[in-house]
Amino acid sequence: TTTHLRPAIIILPGGSYLYTSPREAKPVAVSYNAAGIHAFVLDYTTFQKSKTTTVEALIEEVKMAHDYLIKNQKEFQIDVNNIFVVGFSAGGHLAAAVANKYPKLFKKVVLSYPAVNITISDGMFEETEEVRFCRRMFEENLILGVTKNNPPTFIWHTGEDPVVPIVESINYIHKLNELGVKFEAHFYEKGEHGISIGNRVVQYEDKNSGFNLHASSWVNLSISWLLTWEYMLLVA
Repeated sequence: TTTHLRPAIIILPGGSYLYTSPREAKPVAVSYNAAGIHAFVLDYTTFQKSKTTTVEALIEEVKMAHDYLIKNQKEFQIDVNNIFVVGFSAGGHLAAAVANKYPKLFKKVVLSYPAVNITISDGMFEETEEVRFCRRMFEENLILGVTKNNPPTFIWHTGEDPVVPIVESINYIHKLNELGVKFEAHFYEKGEHGISIGNRVVQYEDKNSGFNLHASSWVNLSISWLLTWEYMLLVA
């Protein structure tokens, strides 16, 4: 038992808002825990639970999760001045939406191959209830909602991503740069969509999909970025 306060991070897995991916949940939490960051996975409402949920409603769920950490800061031994959020794909879309609406909520934001601007055109897929749901959830271009008040942002993506084009992450950092928002970006040549932490823990059983040790360097890069030298001096 220790009374030493630690930073905390809320994890928003991806899954196209249809479900929350387990590959982007516990393995991510374990990685951040190992670095001394208390990690919490938010199993936010998806299509599986509610076909009528909205991005606005999910933004409020993230805010409620943040408020829960504040309320229970003593029990969880959280440094409330250092609460972060990391989102993957659709979870990255949600994290970016939160950063736009509540820019002061989180100290820093990590966006992993975020779907900040996805267009699901008519005829792209068979028209199903799920496709219509996804089209509605992703209809807003979140790049347009970025302001100079957005929190410092770490963003990473792979050039081979066939699901979420890397160009939108590039456009996102152009917007951050234009407005003077602090950011760090890492773009990897290789790696498909949804690689999570990229090591053997999240590797698919039937092939090497999801395994990219080079791109997995984003984990330690994000940790060292979140735990700035100034912060480490304060808690040493």
